[in-house]
Amino acid sequence: MKEQFRPSMIPLVTALFFLTACSAHSPFILNETIDSAAPDTTAPASTDKVFITKQPLPPGVAFETVSTIDVGTLFYGSVDRVFVLMANRARELHANAVVEVKTWRQPSGYSYAAPDGSGIAVRVADIKAMESSGIQGSWY
Repeated sequence: MKEQFRPSMIPLVTALFFLTACSAHSPFILNETIDSAAPDTTAPASTDKVFITKQPLPPGVAFETVSTIDVGTLFYGSVDRVFVLMANRARELHANAVVEVKTWRQPSGYSYAAPDGSGIAVRVADIKAMESSGIQGSWY
């Protein structure tokens, strides 16, 4: 039996379209998108550099999880753009590192392979201890 189109399904389909279009990793985005917790607007953003790593924090490093960060870009380019956007949001959130960063390419509003990424913004109590643990990453 063939399913007939029902006009009552239009609101559901429309809602699903808009819900998926609002995600940082949606192919329907029309500007660079960053999803995370809302930054604290009462305090100015930090100006310190942020450490970005694909690794988890080593055991023994004291930290506080701040938020996940999801970044969606529009155009072809380097994943460095994703790292810069993550670092900027981490500063707004008063985090000093983004860990467990994952990057990939996917279609977006204007390209077939725009760099996207996600990670966990954290506030490390002793950033020097983290650096001396041998964790690999870069400062942004």
